[in-house]
Amino acid sequence: MNDFAYRCVDVGGKNVRGVIAAVDPTEAKLKLKERGLLVLDLAQKRQAGKRFRLGGKKISDDDLYNLSREFCILLGSGMKVDFAFRTIIESTSNPGLRDVLIKILQDVSSGKSVTQAFVDTGKFSPLMTATIHVGESVGDLRTAFDNFAAYMRFQINFKNEIRNAMTYPAFLLFASFVTLIAIFKLIIPRFFSIFGEGSLGSLPLPAKILYSMSNALNWFSLYLVVGVAALLWLLKKAGYTAALYTRLRNSIVFVPLLGRLVLYLELSRFSYSMYSMLKSGIEFLKALSLSVGLIQNQSLREAIEPAVGQIREGKKIAEVFSHIALLPKLVPNMIAVGEEGGNLREIFFEIHQMFDERFKNTVKRLLILIEPTIITVMGLVVGFIVISLILTVMSASNIKL
Repeated sequence: MNDFAYRCVDVGGKNVRGVIAAVDPTEAKLKLKERGLLVLDLAQKRQAGKRFRLGGKKISDDDLYNLSREFCILLGSGMKVDFAFRTIIESTSNPGLRDVLIKILQDVSSGKSVTQAFVDTGKFSPLMTATIHVGESVGDLRTAFDNFAAYMRFQINFKNEIRNAMTYPAFLLFASFVTLIAIFKLIIPRFFSIFGEGSLGSLPLPAKILYSMSNALNWFSLYLVVGVAALLWLLKKAGYTAALYTRLRNSIVFVPLLGRLVLYLELSRFSYSMYSMLKSGIEFLKALSLSVGLIQNQSLREAIEPAVGQIREGKKIAEVFSHIALLPKLVPNMIAVGEEGGNLREIFFEIHQMFDERFKNTVKRLLILIEPTIITVMGLVVGFIVISLILTVMSASNIKL
């Protein structure tokens, strides 16, 4: 979701200014038109991060999952919508989310639909608002919140699995870095200090290299690295590195091994989004449009986006997907089976499971390679240090003290 600052004219000729959340300028203009506003000016605002904020407080994926589950439980018990809102507001610990829910409750109490109240906050994804709209249209908000909660649970579990898988390699890298710092800053300088500055020219070649590396790794260079890292972090928080990060993320899909990993990840999320929305009763073209908007890799997203218009023109779904070069051939083949059998929802769930398993297996293989690689590199570095020190001791008689 992106924030767009708009300047419009209402039916009474009055100028109206504000900010609206949408995937792109087209959707923003459509939302403003639905409010009866004539758009005069529309500009995208720079965002500091992916997660939306209110009062400096983040509304996390866990908050959205808990919100959906609580609504599902309360509505399932027969509680009215306004009472469900009041109950959740009282139990919510996130101030930002509480303020948003209070605003929604006020809008619903004044006569707005639940869907419109959620949309007007500009804080919720098109997937969530579309799911709520379908549930409200058929008079079954409980199922709508239940379906969205299932999608959020998948997203949370997915991220946790990736985070857990990277914990040990990250710890191994950190421990290796600290070990090398200790060796180069504490052990090596003290060892070579016994020879004096004048005798360093007669050291063996490996010892000279080791001594030069120790000198290069001084405290100033460490402070410089930490400073650059802190600067990059601040730039990221301010949103200045977003464009660079987006370009790197979009180009990585063409890197042989990493590109396959990104493709599996994006297709898994895309397929689960399609399954979740079709299960909620959202029409196929609307579900496809929203699911494409959830794809983070621009190259893949731009490759699939034209499919919406082609399918709307009457082309077969499988035929359209078969012409998308980035997609594995298995995807259009499975969609063709689902299209003929009338069970596209189940087919997309099968595609999700297939690419989810492929992604996890690929990550496991990478981790299996990363761990011994780190250990091997550390062994070579430590071995080089030990050999250099041994050669220095063995040639001590030739060194002028």
